[in-house]
Amino acid sequence: MTCIIGYLDKKEDCVWIGGDSLGSNGYTKAVEAQSKIFRNDTFKNVVMGSTTTFRHIDLLKYSDKLFDEIDLYKKTELDHKYMVTKFVPKIIELFKEGIVDETDTRKGANFIIGAANHLFEIQRDYSVLQPELGFCSVGCGEDVAMGSLITTKYMGIPIHKKIEMALTAAEEYCCGVQRPFRIINTKDEKEIIIK
Repeated sequence: MTCIIGYLDKKEDCVWIGGDSLGSNGYTKAVEAQSKIFRNDTFKNVVMGSTTTFRHIDLLKYSDKLFDEIDLYKKTELDHKYMVTKFVPKIIELFKEGIVDETDTRKGANFIIGAANHLFEIQRDYSVLQPELGFCSVGCGEDVAMGSLITTKYMGIPIHKKIEMALTAAEEYCCGVQRPFRIINTKDEKEIIIK
């Protein structure tokens, strides 16, 4: 299930995150009110979008221990090394303490994070990726969304529209992606909802 997209906006110096609203166990499906894209409750210029389970989403959204506050506002420190050496150990601890029913607590969630003006993908084994393309996608709609994003990369379309088009393509082709779509960014607190 799921299609989450992250897009680095170099012109506006921010990161956009967009995602769908479908929850599924592989047999049944339901549109969930709980968004799979969100701002961290403590640090409003951190946006995330997650696959895997809604428990992971809950933990990522409400944790106040993901960043040291002083580090978060020093944008130059939010590089690959910071994410690997400081952020990921906090995520591992968060999931180890907060996921009680998993047989292997070493496995994490696959999620995208936009922190200030940096975009990262965290894989289930806690690998940290920083997409050279400037955008990425996770979930069952990932391949379709990436095709759309690559096609629109050089078109003069606003980034939130590129994300909407990619989510629409994933919804059209993948059974695990469904509206409403939500899109947010690290620059302001508005949310775009596409029904």
